[in-house]
Amino acid sequence: MNDVLKAIEERSSIRAYTAEKLTNEEITALVKAGLQAPTARNMREVHITVVDGENPILAEIDNEKNMLLAANADEETKAKILANPNNFYYSAPTVLILSVDKDFFWNKLDAGIAVENISLAAQSMGLGSLIIGIINGAMSGAKKEYFAKALKFPENYEFAIAIALGHRNTEKEPHEIDLDESVCYI
Repeated sequence: MNDVLKAIEERSSIRAYTAEKLTNEEITALVKAGLQAPTARNMREVHITVVDGENPILAEIDNEKNMLLAANADEETKAKILANPNNFYYSAPTVLILSVDKDFFWNKLDAGIAVENISLAAQSMGLGSLIIGIINGAMSGAKKEYFAKALKFPENYEFAIAIALGHRNTEKEPHEIDLDESVCYI
């Protein structure tokens, strides 16, 4: 099996990381993988903000996410959300936040392709990753402009998706697939 197909087959969402930081070379390779993804009409509108896992902005985003989720939940769920010891990025040493030109129709699709490239590159490098969408409410809510400025989004850009990256501190089996249930040929 070739290396790309192997990375796709073995990739899974990792929710526990060691404290070991990624090297500059690893981060650069991952960012390049994202930026080399195809984009609609070759717009290349995806922007990547590299955030150290210890940067306080991540805790601010996590707090906003928790407040919004709790505000729309029943009492039992609210208590679980507020007591949850895990942050949205599971203390990964690096988080990439992808933003896109908010006026380009295909922007979120392009960001999805980029983040998948990053995830597969991480897998091929022996790293773990977790693609993150749960912060969308926090990133598009009342603090949208504050977060965009803090994360240095280009003008007219908005949050699309994020990915946590680091050295695995757990293993997880990849998803099982059922070709008969998920595919038809016509």
